[in-house]
Amino acid sequence: SAIHWWPAMSILVSIFFRSLAFFGLFTLSIPAYATGGLSCKTADQRPIVVSLGFGHVPSAGLFLARLVDDKQEIEVTVSQWWMRGPELRLALVSADATRKELILIAHWNDAAHSYDGSVWRSGRKRWVRCREA
Repeated sequence: SAIHWWPAMSILVSIFFRSLAFFGLFTLSIPAYATGGLSCKTADQRPIVVSLGFGHVPSAGLFLARLVDDKQEIEVTVSQWWMRGPELRLALVSADATRKELILIAHWNDAAHSYDGSVWRSGRKRWVRCREA
């Protein structure tokens, strides 16, 4: 009886490995969606940290915006943002869009390989540096 199942088993093993090879080649042909991000942080004792996630392809949107002020996460949504040439601008509002939470304006600094600029939050202006995350 052991001899009768061997041909069926070898066919199943062959189908299995051919399927693996097919799916391996298929997944290599799927384009990768490159994403990246920035982490922006003030340099004071109660830091503000802004984390941004976006795509690296034309017309890719911002898919993540996170605001932490003095270790407390603030729920936000993006009102406006753009990176054009050497300039980065960002406006964050409350999740219900009733309050301005943060404005960030920064310019590319070649020497530091970062965006350096200012954030405005709760009526205060602070220096900020944004680096690739």
